[in-house]
Amino acid sequence: MALVDIILPNFNKEKYIKETIDSILNQSFKDFNLFIIDDNSIDNSVKVIEKYSDKRINFIKLKKNKGVYFCRNFGMRISKSKYISFIDADDYWDGNKLKNQISFME
Repeated sequence: MALVDIILPNFNKEKYIKETIDSILNQSFKDFNLFIIDDNSIDNSVKVIEKYSDKRINFIKLKKNKGVYFCRNFGMRISKSKYISFIDADDYWDGNKLKNQISFME
């Protein structure tokens, strides 16, 4: 079990999702799981996501669009880590974001 579960809802963010995922995978803090919850996207963002093979990535594709709040809540329900962190599909994290956040909370 990782110390942090990162919840990343996605809906049609093909243009941004690669940069977002890369910013997470390039964190200096490595003890995390990434839950990407796709809200039934109709663009090519799923193809972008499926190119990743990192074992920390858990990809869940919803069969029906249920909204960003559902995706976040679903991620919280399946999380088993001590901490949860949220990121939107069009955001970018500095390389020390998780390290600083965990250090502050611990």
